[in-house]
Amino acid sequence: MTLRRVYKKQYQGVSMRSGHFYKFKYKAFERDPKPLIIFMYSIEGLHPNTGHEWRIFQAINFTYIPRAMRKRFLKKWLKEMEKPGSIKFTWQKVLTKYPELKNGIRRYFFTPTYYITNLQKIPDDRIEKEVIKSLIKDFSKKVTTGIRGLISKAKKARERKRKAKLKKKKQRIR
Repeated sequence: MTLRRVYKKQYQGVSMRSGHFYKFKYKAFERDPKPLIIFMYSIEGLHPNTGHEWRIFQAINFTYIPRAMRKRFLKKWLKEMEKPGSIKFTWQKVLTKYPELKNGIRRYFFTPTYYITNLQKIPDDRIEKEVIKSLIKDFSKKVTTGIRGLISKAKKARERKRKAKLKKKKQRIR
């Protein structure tokens, strides 16, 4: 079985659909044991080159997105959800229409099954309240700080390389 994206996933009695909102408890967490997500798709199957088996789903975790950005996104997305037909919330859509959500991308293992417990779909009439209320768990500052740190380290490394090149150049001239 080759790798495939699944936009509708039946898991623990809950029908997960791309573009819809869910919350659950996650045992393999790094920072957030109770993520609040918008489901993108699951990735299942064997990688054709490596043979690695994939059993994950990809989602945007809103606790990594600043509150003001969540509000702006929700205004746009709730209008999308009202349109007739099936919705697909993909990584390409994030990059083109909602780039402010990039820092919230996360992958969650759905196997072993004990990693995810208490999976719940957030009803449409409670989406706004649930997504915006999670201000207490706001990891967006940690993500931003982490990115700033990486940029700072990269700049320092680039400066060290530049100085080393100049030093070598001066030594050759002598």
